[in-house]
Amino acid sequence: MLNTSPLKKCFRAKILPIFLQKSLTNFLMKKTLVIAIDGPSASGKGTLAKKLAAHFNLPYLNTGALYRLVALRVINQKIDPQNFEELINQLVANITEADLENEILFGEDVGSVASVIAKNSKLRAALFDFQRDFVKSEKGAVLDGRDTTTVIAADADFKFFVTADVEIRARRRFNQLQTNYEEILAQLKKRDENDLNRLDAPLKIASDAHVIDNGNLTIEEGFQKILKIIGDKIGN
Repeated sequence: MLNTSPLKKCFRAKILPIFLQKSLTNFLMKKTLVIAIDGPSASGKGTLAKKLAAHFNLPYLNTGALYRLVALRVINQKIDPQNFEELINQLVANITEADLENEILFGEDVGSVASVIAKNSKLRAALFDFQRDFVKSEKGAVLDGRDTTTVIAADADFKFFVTADVEIRARRRFNQLQTNYEEILAQLKKRDENDLNRLDAPLKIASDAHVIDNGNLTIEEGFQKILKIIGDKIGN
């Protein structure tokens, strides 16, 4: 059963309209709840996804971390990112939760390689089952990453596309990493180009996804906006 205590607090505080309270609680008593969040790199989707997972007491998966982990293994093993297909089974073997939380994965150098290898359809197929099995967990899940709303969790209960201007995203990543801003900006632009133009599962907005422009919102403002959308949709 999902943890609805945070929602009860919201109800008492009248954050949600009274007519939504019963319907939202009933919805959350279902066996599963799946929320998928897509969007370009450094848009803030990961931060929002983690907050939603904690709020609803759901497992969380950053699907992009899977590709970043493979990219890190490619880098460490000095493998050509344009010619790695014969090693895919080796590169995707023995993935653990600790592997996906490694801070090294989230540097822009690893991200750039991840954007290249993610174009490979055989790699995407190799990682597909891992992601789909995660979605099928007992309580449901919150996923963030490319094609979560269009491929991995196309049947999610709620879909969001979180975005922001590339300059804002670059500034946020610069504040996080404290490296060269111009390099970060160039890398993000290149990643956007790769993600938008790849043949297999390109970055795009699902027809039934809610677009969240996160450029001028605080984390809490973006979080509350998503909670309101969830509440409004259930109430209709």
